[in-house]
Amino acid sequence: MVMTKSAVAEKKSRSALAVALPRELVVDIVGIVAASSSQPMADLCNLRSTCKDMYGASKERHVGRRLALEKEKMMKWRDNMAYHAMLKHLADVGNPEACFIVGLTLVFARHDTQQGRVCLNQAAAGGHKTAAYVLGLLLYTLKDQRQRDLAKRYIGLLEGDAGCTKVTAEKTNLEYRKYRQLAANAVREVAWKKGMTDSRRSGLASVLLEDDGDRCTSARCGLPQGGWADYDIFCSDDCRIRRERLEFFGMVLRYLP
Repeated sequence: MVMTKSAVAEKKSRSALAVALPRELVVDIVGIVAASSSQPMADLCNLRSTCKDMYGASKERHVGRRLALEKEKMMKWRDNMAYHAMLKHLADVGNPEACFIVGLTLVFARHDTQQGRVCLNQAAAGGHKTAAYVLGLLLYTLKDQRQRDLAKRYIGLLEGDAGCTKVTAEKTNLEYRKYRQLAANAVREVAWKKGMTDSRRSGLASVLLEDDGDRCTSARCGLPQGGWADYDIFCSDDCRIRRERLEFFGMVLRYLP
């Protein structure tokens, strides 16, 4: 490809600017591009072609963690192999969305719950609230009080994130509904090609929907609010998480092929 004089001058100008800036600032700038661009991979490739400094900065873990993976979904259909290679690389550097997708794939498509929880934990630690929702419900299925306490911490990250400004001591599932649908849609996307035998489905259902034997004696627990409010009221965190576990995993099992 023949470059015009103006293109050569522009490239030299960008290269000189990158050399003049501190390395940390160059990496931060490239990270902003990866996070805000409508075509992050294309723009990163363009930056890499300008100079060695930009090339090196674009390879930093900080940039990979910030890359807006959700804006590259078309790559999944255009070049599935390249998409999954990128997904693996981004998960390895701690990109929250990539860790979330890999975690869901491990749990619901490959049936590796232990490694799946590790990936979901990375995503949740990076601020991915849908990953925190799924991880919290998975941990709550374990018959270990420490794991259940940890599950409540993850689920607690969703509190106040549904646009509800009413100050109340009531335990509701208002915040959960949004993430329930987001998580279920994501599971369907990662598992839609992965057929499941009846025995495998039955085994998964027995783990995810196992009755823990706990029973609530409150007559009001789990009742709908009524009127315009679209949520149910519970007497405790345990009661609403148990209900949410049944709602979400029941939905997921219906979605799986």
